Amino acid sequence: MYSGNIEKKTKIKIYLVLLFFVICFGVVWERIYNIQILQYGKFLNLANKQYYRTLSPMSERGAIYDRKGRELAVSVEADSIYANPFEIEDPYKAANIISQMLKVDSSRLIKEFNKEKGFIWIKRKVMPDEADAVESLSLKGIGFLKEGKRFYPKKDIAGRMIGFVGIDNHGLSGVEYSYDEQLMSSPDRIVIEKDAFGRSINFADDYEKSTERGYDLRLAIDEVIQYIAEKELAAQVSRYKAKGGTAIVMNPYTGELLAMADQPQFNPNSFSQYKERDWRNRGITDSFEPGSTFKLILTAAAIEEKIANQNDIFFCENGEYEIAGKIIHEAKNHKYKWLTLKEIIGKSSNIGAIKVAQRLGAKNFYDYILKFGIGSKTNINLPGESAGKVRDIKEWSGISLASISFGQEVSVTPIQLVSAISAIANGGILMKPYAIKAVEKDGMIVDEFKPEVVRRIISEKTSRELTEILEYAVRYGTGQKAILEGYDVAGKTGTAQKASQDKKGYSNDKFISSFIGYVPSKNPRIVILVIIDEPEDIAWGGEVAAPVFREIARQSLLYLKVPSDKDIVDRLKAREKQIKGENKVKERLS
Repeated sequence: MYSGNIEKKTKIKIYLVLLFFVICFGVVWERIYNIQILQYGKFLNLANKQYYRTLSPMSERGAIYDRKGRELAVSVEADSIYANPFEIEDPYKAANIISQMLKVDSSRLIKEFNKEKGFIWIKRKVMPDEADAVESLSLKGIGFLKEGKRFYPKKDIAGRMIGFVGIDNHGLSGVEYSYDEQLMSSPDRIVIEKDAFGRSINFADDYEKSTERGYDLRLAIDEVIQYIAEKELAAQVSRYKAKGGTAIVMNPYTGELLAMADQPQFNPNSFSQYKERDWRNRGITDSFEPGSTFKLILTAAAIEEKIANQNDIFFCENGEYEIAGKIIHEAKNHKYKWLTLKEIIGKSSNIGAIKVAQRLGAKNFYDYILKFGIGSKTNINLPGESAGKVRDIKEWSGISLASISFGQEVSVTPIQLVSAISAIANGGILMKPYAIKAVEKDGMIVDEFKPEVVRRIISEKTSRELTEILEYAVRYGTGQKAILEGYDVAGKTGTAQKASQDKKGYSNDKFISSFIGYVPSKNPRIVILVIIDEPEDIAWGGEVAAPVFREIARQSLLYLKVPSDKDIVDRLKAREKQIKGENKVKERLS
């Protein structure tokens, strides 16, 4: 009986041992199943990371076109040069030779060539002659990869608006930046093998070429009008040795930006040669005191509110007017007495503008300033827009109403000003400006931008009366150098003192000269703003900026095939003569 108990206990122990091994085997099997089956992808990926490295050379980015499909930014293939230090026989010799050809630091190359790495970039997206020179050396361990490189075929035409990309093909400024996600393509994929120590040693047979090109952008600007604006602006900035300048051309009925020129010029192909502050698009980022061009907003408000019409007269104090203890003078020390509203604008009388503003009242004036969009972003589809500055009416001093009436104590951006005056030109409607017409894919529109009404500001009647005043200002007033043969022009000059260095007043020798107008005045096709920053010797907007307006307008209207007023009259007369002749024939036949 005793031996039977021992035998029974022995069997139990054997069963327990067997059970233990079964459990252990089950745990091991579950772990193997989990690793080999359930998490196969995860661990394969980890293994691949240990033995492979992936490069992503940049492929073709979407193109940027003007409104008529002319190329402004394209992608081209360029060689990028790399090295496998393990294969380089003489790192010092190779570094010295290559550094001279590629104009790179030889000490950096020597340091890189002596690292235990199987892959390093020497220089990416080199010029063809640089690639040919290095390739002719037939150096072991030096290789080439094709990458997409951004190229701007028109160089500095609309350079700041278009912007540029970095070495990784991501946009850094302009529409290249704001539409980077749409323009970017999926990158190519190259796999490099690594050794047991994680060092890159060789290319694997795995090169995936991206077939997904980025979306294209079609801008609203016209390359020809853009060129005209840049050419004429550059010539005048050079002629007057000015600090810089801006010119904008807009369709007043749609808000389409046909041109936005900046001086000094900017070539995005060599953006690294410019200081970062010179990358900005001044037409939307920089604000300035508009001077007498701001009198248009005052006049529009006065006519709309029926507190004055173009023939009402105002006493202009013989050229001196004291307000809040400050004496205000006329430009060029003119001694005006009685002037009509039309003459106040034509002669650009500061004291006359003050008298109109006093009759209008601060609250009304402030409300119209805001209605015209001053002090708010236009929300144009370009990056970096500023809002300008209009102080709240509660912060106005005793002299603020007077100062703002002739464009001081308020700052505007060029895009704000041209949008505001476009509302006067088109019959009273403020349009949202836009620089991008469409996002496209394979020639098909994916996303389209259309004219967008912001609000009505003034009536068509007020618009017509103000146009008559501005025609007078060009024919008989300060804007005579904007006169364009064959066309009626409506416009206004501006000459604004810049703030002094200590910000406590205004400079006596630094000015912003400007002219803004539209043509043909009765049915305008274009609104043009010209700004010249700090011209030397002569500062008056009528002398410096108005001639630029005239030349941009003349060439643009010819390009757009806009008939002159004389052509229209001649056509009407010819048609009238034709109808009379047809009537005589009918009479004879009857």
